[in-house]
Amino acid sequence: MKDNPSARRDLSGQIALVTGAARHRGIGRAIALRLAQDGADIVICGRPKAPEHFPDNEKEIGWKGVTSLAHEIEGMGRQALALDCDVTNKAQVINMVEATREKFGRLDIIVNNAGVPSNAGASPILDTDEDIWNHTMDVNVNGVFLVSKYGGRLIRDCGNGGSIVMIASLAGRVGLQDYGAYCASKFGVIGLTQQMSLELAALGIRVNCVSPGSHDTDMMDGTIARATEKYELPDGSFREQLENFIPMGRQGNVSELAAVVSFVCSSDASYVTGQTINVDGGARLD
Repeated sequence: MKDNPSARRDLSGQIALVTGAARHRGIGRAIALRLAQDGADIVICGRPKAPEHFPDNEKEIGWKGVTSLAHEIEGMGRQALALDCDVTNKAQVINMVEATREKFGRLDIIVNNAGVPSNAGASPILDTDEDIWNHTMDVNVNGVFLVSKYGGRLIRDCGNGGSIVMIASLAGRVGLQDYGAYCASKFGVIGLTQQMSLELAALGIRVNCVSPGSHDTDMMDGTIARATEKYELPDGSFREQLENFIPMGRQGNVSELAAVVSFVCSSDASYVTGQTINVDGGARLD
């Protein structure tokens, strides 16, 4: 699915922070590139990972995480600030926000994309390891809270309104068997979206959530691999079943998700707040 140049939105002069943007086949990279294409300068962050632990597809192209993404953004004529940040670490989050203030003097957009799959689909809740549960909540909920709190203060200080976007999941819309920790965390993200939208509306800061279905990413590949192993399925069969379940008959392209994020960040969505928008090919209709 190619981008439609005529659908570009004007984010000129905006500063956007995108978390969880270190993976080449990730949603975060797609969002950062789309916001840059639409005119924003970008702060990107991710947790540092040793090169030997990169996926094979990243090793093959010499990918260097957020540093490589920053080069892509700068190649588009936009400014970029690449930072290592663990969103569960309060001090690191504060340092990231202050680095943004120091370089750009402002912040207009936050996209809370950082998240972990938490072995989703692997085990029922009664067998879920407490460490997995706690880590999932720490990244997917507490990390969103910390970035929204301290980044949101910088948006508020600028006094020009702004946009905070959460990235949830269809697993935050409906309970899924063996997805206990992941479901609970993404339901929490949607709840936080609604709560923050009420508190920040009077400041002109809109808070919305984008809820992806199945997209072509390394994270989704991992989910498919776990299900294939768990149910002892032939290679490719679970992906085929998944695509058959989706009314549009295919996985989403990350650029399609990024386009929706750009929309809710733009003035085209100036009267939209507190909403969760599914981007799932029709898999859910709520």
